[in-house]
Amino acid sequence: MSNITLKRDVPFRGGFESLLFFRLRWLRQSSVKGAPLSFTLGIQGEPVQEIEFENRAVAFIDVLGFKSVVDVATQDRSKLDELKNLIGLLETAVPNLDGTVDPSVPRALIPKHIYISDSIILSAPLESDEMPNYRGLSILVMRVIQISHVLLSKGYLIRGGISVGHVWHTDSNIVGTAYQEAYQIETKTLVPRVELSQGAKELWNHTEGTASTMCLNYKSHFMVNVLHDYYIQDTSHGAAERAFECYSRVIQENLQADHPECVQYKWWWFKQYLESEVARNAFIIHT
Repeated sequence: MSNITLKRDVPFRGGFESLLFFRLRWLRQSSVKGAPLSFTLGIQGEPVQEIEFENRAVAFIDVLGFKSVVDVATQDRSKLDELKNLIGLLETAVPNLDGTVDPSVPRALIPKHIYISDSIILSAPLESDEMPNYRGLSILVMRVIQISHVLLSKGYLIRGGISVGHVWHTDSNIVGTAYQEAYQIETKTLVPRVELSQGAKELWNHTEGTASTMCLNYKSHFMVNVLHDYYIQDTSHGAAERAFECYSRVIQENLQADHPECVQYKWWWFKQYLESEVARNAFIIHT
């Protein structure tokens, strides 16, 4: 049995009844000052897995509004269900998306993911010898768009950063310069935007060119087009129109809510972005 001693809070991901905050001794923290915890659980005396860096694309995604849900739930037990639902959404979103991938795709090419509190960290290899046409950055961007649609449909915005470079990513840990840069981009972004690093932007322009609208320049920032309608998880007729009508209602409800000014600004910014995307996309009926 592993020895557990007090060190730093990380969420225990068992059943909701066991939603406690454990502090685990065998933690390996990122070298970025103030960076969220990356960790490996191990039995005392057990050797750490050999570190092997790969060239990967990395996304660090933060779910906005999580802190306020936690704050309210700690003061009002009637709000615990909302917290429980949000945690369940975060834990199942990516696995559910993974389940839609064709079985013929090698598992190593499906983006890896881990959760740290209100953050989702994903990474994918940049290329593959098995599939010469595989483009990991494009796959990662696609997955971020899918996650955005899932969360926005439930009333949550995301913010984040994407970088490319050397990374070691296991089922419980992630280490490397690309992770550090993706995290730093997220911390410097004040609006609900998932921005690409300069290196990721250059790679995107090289591999995807300007034809793809999965990433775009918006207000002088090169970012993921998290509203790209192709990746809405609904293939029925009129899905995009219904989704954007839902998003418009969510935005309006939040703009009318009694949020702090900084939160109101995030929703106002996203409203402008949604309106620009509707105007740009001829296949979406204006809502």
